[in-house]
Amino acid sequence: MDIEEPFIPTCSFVQKLSFGLGHVFNDLCAAMWFSYTLFYLHVVLNIESTTAGTLLMIGQVVDSVATPLVGWAIDRTGERRSWHFGGSLAVAVGFSLIFSMKPVELTTTALVYYILSITLFQVGWAVVQIAHLSLIPEISRNHSHSSDLTAIRYTASVCCSMTVYLITFLVLQTDDNASIGPQDFFKFKEIALIIVFMGIMASLLFYCGLLGTFENEYEMIREADDVNHLNSNNQDKHFLKQSIIYLVSLTYMASRLFTILNLIYIPLYLDERGAVEVVAKEKMRQTIATIPLVSYVASFLTSIFLKCRGQCCPDKVTYLMGTTVGIIASVWLGSGVSPNSDSELYAIAVFLGISGSSTMVSSLCLTANFVKANGYGGGLVYSIVTFTDKLISGAVVLLVQNLQCNPKTLCPHYYENVLSYICGIVSLLGIVSLGTLEYEIRKNGRIRPSN
Repeated sequence: MDIEEPFIPTCSFVQKLSFGLGHVFNDLCAAMWFSYTLFYLHVVLNIESTTAGTLLMIGQVVDSVATPLVGWAIDRTGERRSWHFGGSLAVAVGFSLIFSMKPVELTTTALVYYILSITLFQVGWAVVQIAHLSLIPEISRNHSHSSDLTAIRYTASVCCSMTVYLITFLVLQTDDNASIGPQDFFKFKEIALIIVFMGIMASLLFYCGLLGTFENEYEMIREADDVNHLNSNNQDKHFLKQSIIYLVSLTYMASRLFTILNLIYIPLYLDERGAVEVVAKEKMRQTIATIPLVSYVASFLTSIFLKCRGQCCPDKVTYLMGTTVGIIASVWLGSGVSPNSDSELYAIAVFLGISGSSTMVSSLCLTANFVKANGYGGGLVYSIVTFTDKLISGAVVLLVQNLQCNPKTLCPHYYENVLSYICGIVSLLGIVSLGTLEYEIRKNGRIRPSN
């Protein structure tokens, strides 16, 4: 007599769709935060480059410190939706305040205002991110569902970024070809408030769609289903004592840092290019939105392909291909883009989008597989994985801003070199991390080569 196996509910279409909306608020804010905040502080508010970089660094440090604390608290309480709701409120208030005050000069009061607003925003962002990521092991039951949720999450992120760039393109349009400056303060404020409204609506739909999901029901996947071979084989050993978690974190960090640096410095690179080339300067208002938009259209199409890839292209192969494309884009930028050649810029943007999408989806799939293969709750694991990229990205931005020439005319291609050399090195770091991860897996006997 066969024993009937218990029915294990799978992740429904409504759950998947609702899950994709759960990080939309964060993604909308992140697109503007990384793409335009440094540009906004430096070009629109005329804050010194080093001070603007310091403010961005403060935000990243607050985010990185809050992340592991949030992960620990979420795993202890299990109230993921409550944490998500509180974080969303903090994001709404903090993000609105960042773009709502225009000081005549950067006084101590104004500086404290920006620091407190950024702190509130970044703490809320960390809460929403970890609460949302830790839902992946909860509402999925196998690697296929985890991959679907990860791809949906990234697709939603890409759509959010495209939306922000479209909004920016429409709002910044004027009847003249004047460069962007202090006169555009109210336009950036308008963009921020539109983003907050859209994010709140998406979060409300997220809560409605996941009302029927049970908390704290994790199913540890079988060894045979561990497609990335990330089972620790030692459940008594804490995951912080395992090298696998740090190697997975490095792959995610390299992917995220590559994407963040491109988001931050492409607008500044275009502004730098416009200062040298008159034609490019006249198109500044258009390219500052359309170049990132093209990159994210490429990301969107890539994420759709990754959603349908099945088992034909494993996560590690996808990551390797993505980093290779990223290196090609960096080398192309480093070799020099032809003067006034917008076509080359758009082609490079496509390569950057493909690279970012491939590496981000595959690294998150590796993380989700690690969580489910070892039966962890997810909150603390995801907080450790995301900790490195937040802290290091802030440090890199601060370093780049402090190394900038003064006056700028001494380094007319400074941001071009940043996008080329630093992003290229980050891609190489991703390949090294992936190779080390594969070596560690084979060394520990988690993969048995076929005869």
